[in-house]
Parts: sequence; structure tokens; C-alpha cells
Amino acid sequence: MDQLITVKGLNKSFSTPGGSFQVLNDIDFNLKKGEIAALMGPSGVGKSTLLHILGTLDRPTSGEILYSGENVFGLGNDDLSEFRNSTIGFVFQFHHLMPEFNAMENVAMPALISGLTLKQAGGKAEHLLEAVGLTERMLHKPGELSGGEQQRVAVARALMLDPKVVLADEPTGNLDTKTGDELMNLLLELNKTGISFIIVTHNDNLAEQCGRTVRMKDGRII
Repeated sequence: MDQLITVKGLNKSFSTPGGSFQVLNDIDFNLKKGEIAALMGPSGVGKSTLLHILGTLDRPTSGEILYSGENVFGLGNDDLSEFRNSTIGFVFQFHHLMPEFNAMENVAMPALISGLTLKQAGGKAEHLLEAVGLTERMLHKPGELSGGEQQRVAVARALMLDPKVVLADEPTGNLDTKTGDELMNLLLELNKTGISFIIVTHNDNLAEQCGRTVRMKDGRII
């Protein structure tokens, strides 16, 4: 498999009234196309910070992130935003669905933001909801869905623009064991279609189902 993501010497620090605070320390990391990796470690070691930088939502203090050989932080803000929208999908612990819109509209939202109309994007949104088992719930608003159903909508939304990789931050963290297992099985099935995944989790059972587990401690990959 070819390398999709290559991280070289990544560092991230934040300025505080008490001085500079180092969060990530000289991170090197690779993810191959079609790979699914779990990112584990105690709270506060920098997992979410690393995921946000991998998703280009934040810039590193130093170091490089290459997507298929391209240094993405060499791009300007507008080009970086366009790259992010076309390449990366996100699933967070809190689904962040818009309560005033139904499931189909929420899934279509990334395409609407990119300039498509609901008529243009609706067919694909419906197809994705079918793929995550929500055929009968397309017109329901988030408040009418269970927690597991809301996360499935969030997964479908992450796939709307055909990303090469999905970054998931504790996607089962707010779900009961059964519902979390069902969501993980869905992610594994989607991975079989060629989508790469990096999943931040504290769940050892979930991590064991991934192809690789990457562990962090004190801002470093160990």
C-alpha cells in the first residue's frame, strides 16, 4: 500500500502566561492508503491535538505533514481549506448535527457549503444514509434520533465529499457498549471500501479491531 499520510518531526506548543507549553514532541508517523489505525494513550497526552493537526484544523509549530507526498502546510489558507474539504472527513465524540435540519440535510451539508444545491446533493446523501442503515430515518431531525443513530448520521456526513481519510475522535465515547460496537463494525465495513481511518480511542477492545495501534505518552509516539 502507498503512503497516504507522512508526518515528519511534528511539534506543537502553545503560549501561556506562564510560558510556552509543549504538547507534541518530534512526532513521526505514517498511514498507508486503506489502513485503519487506533490512536491511544492517557488523557492529556496530545491525541486530539495531533488529530486536529492531521486534519489541518490547526497548524504545527514545526515539522511537516505530507498527504501523498504534498506538504499541505505549504498551502495558503484558502487552498488548505479546499484541500481539507475534499480529502478529510471528521467524526467527533459529539456529533455536532444541526438540530433544525433533518438527517438527509445534515449529511448533505458539506456539499451545500461547497456550493451544490440540495437537489444536487440529496441523492448522494440518501445513498449514504442507506449505507449506514438509516433508510427509514432520513427525514427525522437529530432530536428524534437515538445517540447511535445521530453518530451514524455524522459518519455519513463525513463521507459526503468522498474523503481519502476519516479522522474520528472518540466516536463511541458517548455510546453504550452495544451501540458503540455497532458503530465500530460500520467503520470497519467502510474501511473495506478503501477509506483510511485514524480513530482516537480509550477503548482497548475497539483498538484491537484496527489494523494497527499507535500509542502516545507525554506528547510522543512510543
